[in-house]
Amino acid sequence: ITPRAQRRLIQEVTKDPKTTSKELKASLASVKVSVHDSTIRKRLGKNGLHGRNIKARLSFARKHLDDPQDFWENTLRFMFKNPPMWLNYNNSA
Repeated sequence: ITPRAQRRLIQEVTKDPKTTSKELKASLASVKVSVHDSTIRKRLGKNGLHGRNIKARLSFARKHLDDPQDFWENTLRFMFKNPPMWLNYNNSA
């Protein structure tokens, strides 16, 4: 999976926390990226978006539902510019 496709997954899940891995797979298929459902779940998990975070993601989305577009742009820009300390990009412990 390409970094671009991974960013797309994260954006889609951030917008709609109830999105399933099968829906994300169909979304990626529309841009000619073929991956398995479990690959999608693994990639989301490596970015801190686990199934156990569903309630937290849903409450965050509901809380910020009516926020303006610039809020989301700033939020995503901050996240990619300053990733959390626990985010491990190179898979080394």
